[in-house]
Amino acid sequence: MLPETNSPPPFTITRASHLVLTSRDLAKARDFYTEVIGLKVSNETATTIHFRGVEERAHHSLTLRATKDRAECECIGFRASDEQDVENAFKHFQGRGFHPRFVNLPFQSRTLRVNDISGTPLELCARMKMLERSHARMHEQKGAGAQRLNHFQILVPDVATAVAFYCAVGFRVFEHTCAGERMVGALLHRKDDPHDLVLQEGPGPRLHHVAYIVQETHHLIRAIDAASHLKFDQAIEQGPVRHDHSYRLYMRDPDGHRIALMLPPIQVIDADDGGEHHDVERTTVRASPVLHKHAIPFTELKEASPRPVRTTAQLGDSSSSGLREEGCCYFAEGASRSARTHEFAI
Repeated sequence: MLPETNSPPPFTITRASHLVLTSRDLAKARDFYTEVIGLKVSNETATTIHFRGVEERAHHSLTLRATKDRAECECIGFRASDEQDVENAFKHFQGRGFHPRFVNLPFQSRTLRVNDISGTPLELCARMKMLERSHARMHEQKGAGAQRLNHFQILVPDVATAVAFYCAVGFRVFEHTCAGERMVGALLHRKDDPHDLVLQEGPGPRLHHVAYIVQETHHLIRAIDAASHLKFDQAIEQGPVRHDHSYRLYMRDPDGHRIALMLPPIQVIDADDGGEHHDVERTTVRASPVLHKHAIPFTELKEASPRPVRTTAQLGDSSSSGLREEGCCYFAEGASRSARTHEFAI
């Protein structure tokens, strides 16, 4: 049974906003994100780099932090409508047995941090420092000229429970996929396209990819050309591949984090637009079968770790791109909670 969207929600989330990744080589990662993906550097220190897309005014959609340990994803972030919504979110989560807390972060207004029901660390803020857009300065754009962050795709062990969690705070389900009676995938959104958050069944919580919008198909080719010229050949994982109505390119940054570059998605606004159901046994594959193959290592783990997950594949497993499936994962703060802990409290 697909959970209904809680409307009006207890607080208003407007969109997928930002994420924080760690990197073992900031200089190399900086070259990849500026020259291949085409992001702009908003601020840079010896240990942290903030990036934004060329049409983004908000200070950052991606933060890279230096680490000597394995590269991980620290959190994903959403924007709230205003400061009162952030306060309301704190009360909502606190009242349901979660453990929200406020933190002060550079370039963001007061920020709420909390782990969702699957253990995925979230950030929620209402404001960021505003900068000038550079989308009209075409001569400055490099690589794919990534425009803006679009969505995150997360692996979770119990998709139905995670979907209920997000529907309770106002997310809408655009479509969902089931294997028999078990929900194995769902596209959820707050803005006017199909996805801010994609949930897929698998050991987790783990980050499968973060997606950025590019303007046209030739920008995908520019990203490939830039990667080849700058000796990032192993970054090209798959694509461009047909994905529904358009094309996508899947790449890996120098630390193994997966980035999807995609054309602008379809529009989804009307309240009665959504809730499409697909059965994995009957649905025809709408994307390249090779793309599904590349997602397999995330779901082929023999067992999920009982402590915060750090790897995304069995040791020694590698994709045909030559990059090990060891990066791009969530590192939950503290022990991961059981997906059943709060199922009656949502």
